[in-house]
Amino acid sequence: MSGGGWNVIRCSACSTCHGHRSIGRICPHCGQKLPSDAEIVTSVATASELRIEVALANTPEELRETLRKRLYENNKLFHQEEPISFQSLPKILHDATDESGILSLKTLQPVLEKSNNGMELENLIDLAESQGLLVRLNQDCWQLLE
Repeated sequence: MSGGGWNVIRCSACSTCHGHRSIGRICPHCGQKLPSDAEIVTSVATASELRIEVALANTPEELRETLRKRLYENNKLFHQEEPISFQSLPKILHDATDESGILSLKTLQPVLEKSNNGMELENLIDLAESQGLLVRLNQDCWQLLE
């Protein structure tokens, strides 16, 4: 599958399924090299669907329908929206910095509002800090790392 989708791939060596955007090169479970014609069990559009389909593919067939029903019923417990992509986060941060690469809440707020992604300012800062994109200089000021 091309684009933004995910594949559930079965390793021919260990028969364990895992998710990958393409075929992948090695099995993350056993470390064996995957052939170019590795079995694609299914393809899905989102990471949330991928989590469920990998779990189902690694479950004995006689238990799959019961597990499928429970996973989809309880999907709200695990559902996490990705309000901002990792491609757009650096652009938002860069647009909010001054010529020295410094940004503040005051400069970031209008750029975030303009992006229309619905993410709260504090959550964006937390995400950027956790991803190593920003270093806090003081309570209201960060250095963008490029």
